[in-house]
Amino acid sequence: MVVRVWQRASAAARLDQLLVATEDPEIAEACSRFSVPVQLTPPCANGTERVLFVAASAAADVVVNIQGDEPLLEPAHLDKLVEAVESGWPVATLCAPLRHDVQNPARVKVVRDHRGGALYFSRLPIPQNGPWWLHVGLYAFGVEAQRCIPTLSTGLLEASERLEQLRWLEAGLHIGLVEVEEAAPGVDTPEDLERIRRLVEGAR
Repeated sequence: MVVRVWQRASAAARLDQLLVATEDPEIAEACSRFSVPVQLTPPCANGTERVLFVAASAAADVVVNIQGDEPLLEPAHLDKLVEAVESGWPVATLCAPLRHDVQNPARVKVVRDHRGGALYFSRLPIPQNGPWWLHVGLYAFGVEAQRCIPTLSTGLLEASERLEQLRWLEAGLHIGLVEVEEAAPGVDTPEDLERIRRLVEGAR
């Protein structure tokens, strides 16, 4: 699955370099078999910590964090994230209209301000009566965020919701939201994996 994510992301026009960062030797070996660039890292608390560890030696103006469980991601969405950071947002992420399954805590909601920034993220259906926006967990980080985020400790909001992006908001980092029409389905459960497999096989 990680190899497929890398292949999809490779179609993005705005990414100059793309590699898999992992602490798992088995994943690294699998990537090497398919000639996918890979870098082993120390154990990390989450994907953001891992990506920014690698980015610390890359001196990149924009770093994009692509989760390995997004085999159907849209390459154009990655380009939009890069463009949002280049336009001035310290951090950019995606959101899409949420019309179904609003009560599901696995479907994280985001509340937007009038400038297109994030006011808050929650596992609850906020605002109470909508409209609801689904947060899509792909991120781009500018230089300021790359330097700031590794220095931050877990905040009260993050501990309450178990959402790392609340740490950044609580510290004063602004997060720009890039609206997309629909979120590509990710893989969070074995059932998700089987559904994705059927979709991929049906597209061949």
